[in-house]
Order: sequence, then structure tokens, then C-alpha cells
Amino acid sequence: MTRRHLFDLLAAGTAGTLGCSAKGPDMKAKATSMAERLDLAILFVLWTNGLVPEAVDISGKSTGKLLVPEKPWLASVSPDGGWIAWTLQASFPPPIGSADAKVFFTDARSPIKTVQLERSYPLQLALSSDAGYLALTEMNADSPEARLIVLNPRTGDLYRDLSGLVTSLRTANVRLRISSNGQRLAVGASERFVIVDVKAGRVLLESEGHLQSLSPDGDFVAFINKTGTLVVTSLIARTSRELVLHWRTVVGLGPWSPDGRFLLGGIVGGLSVFTRLAVIDSATGEFTEIVRLVEGDRGEQSAWVNRRLLT
Repeated sequence: MTRRHLFDLLAAGTAGTLGCSAKGPDMKAKATSMAERLDLAILFVLWTNGLVPEAVDISGKSTGKLLVPEKPWLASVSPDGGWIAWTLQASFPPPIGSADAKVFFTDARSPIKTVQLERSYPLQLALSSDAGYLALTEMNADSPEARLIVLNPRTGDLYRDLSGLVTSLRTANVRLRISSNGQRLAVGASERFVIVDVKAGRVLLESEGHLQSLSPDGDFVAFINKTGTLVVTSLIARTSRELVLHWRTVVGLGPWSPDGRFLLGGIVGGLSVFTRLAVIDSATGEFTEIVRLVEGDRGEQSAWVNRRLLT
């Protein structure tokens, strides 16, 4: 995140609510410039339950498929877009899989690495930049309770067991988003989320809202509140502001761009009855639409990805 954009975010936070116009051509040029500078494409559906995710550019043109040797069942792209972690259907117990619970990860520059999970299987994944930390929720066949843990994926060693910090969410079906350095973790359910300081093992923020998205530096969280409005909260200043998109409603929220400026999100409204994936400026609310999503998809499973991870 640049100093200029950080200033824009904090300054906008004092206004509380920010109404915005689309400014499509301008916004598209900004997003395209960022994507080209960082060599990024967009996976418009990351979690495909057995299909290889496809990528597009800011114009919505196909740029290839995710570079994985087998069809992933669960997947996570790191906040910098440079690493991918995934599991296969075999990780799940019978009759879905064969209980061979493994998490694979790679940056496409080095051989694929593997984390073997003992007597458990993963439900959600979140991989930090440089693959230093892997957060996951896991179920154990011997216990009805899910665990939230953070591992060192290179060694498989447990770094933190955070299960006790998220009991207020009362569900194993959570959404995980991790910061670039792996030291902050956003954990959300259907109506509430928490931001956790991983190293200290404590909750930094607990709030109503859903589809939370943690900025790469871990200093901001975007989410959709109970009225369906996109909100950005600063964990530094403890201020929040609403982003009101011009004639659009945000129905799904993906990740921040690696530079901390843009958000991916599913939007509806305008002249279209369909949900479209858009790039949204997190400081101004300006947006540019990219591609129409299939029925039932809201953009929450989208991801920025470095092009070296594509075929």
C-alpha cells in the first residue's frame, strides 16, 4: 500500500460514508496499470470443487488456467498473488475421499511442496505471502469440534492453535483471510468476524458483518455489513467508512490487490440483472466491471494471481 493511498483511506474514513461514481474508463486504466505492473491476472472463481480455475485480465479476456497438476478441491492464493495452496478430494474421509489429507503449495518457480495432515482433514485454507504461514480449519475424525491452526508449511510444525479465540462464531464453516506476513488473520462466519493477532494469540477486533477481506498489510478490513453496504475499517485508527457504489450493490467480496489499493467484488444493479465481478477502488469506491459471473457466484471466491502460476 502506497503512502498516498494510505492517506486517502484514512482521510476518507473521517467522512463516514463516501458516495461514488463508476468512472469506468479511468478506473479501468488504473486497474490495468496496476495489474500489468505486478504481472497479475484474476481468478474469477477459485474454489471450484474439482475444476481447474480459469483466469482473466481486467478486460475480461482469458489468460489461462491455474497451473496445478491435478484438479484442486480447496485452494488459496497468497496475498501477493505469488503462491498457491490446495488440497485434493482425496484429503476428505470416505465416501468423498480416501482420507489422505495433504496440502500442496508452490510458487511455480520451485518444486511442489507437501504438508501431511495427521488424522484430520482441511475445511478452509489461507496461505501467507512467501508461504511462511498456512492457516487452516481442520476436522478430526475423533472429535466433533473443528480446530483453527496456523502451521509452518515448510516444516509442518504447529505455530499457533487459535481454536479458542473463535468460539464466538459457533461454526466450523468459516472464511479465512491472512495478511502477507502471516501475523494477522481474519476469521468470519455468516454474520460476524474476528481479526486475530496470530503471534500474540489475541483478538484485535470483533464485529458484525460478513465476507471479510483483510488487506495485505493487515491494517484494514473490508466487509459487507448487515444492511448490505461495503465497509472499510482501519485497525490503526479504529475508524470505519461506507463505500456506496454508483447504482450498484456489492453482494460478494474477494481479496485486496497485492498493493492494497483495489478490492475484487461481485456487484449487481445498473442495467444488468446479473452479478458481475468488478475491481473496486478501496479509497474512492470507483469501480470497473470485468466479467459476468455464473448464477449463484457472488465473487467471494475470486483471487488475484501472478501470471507465472497460469498455464
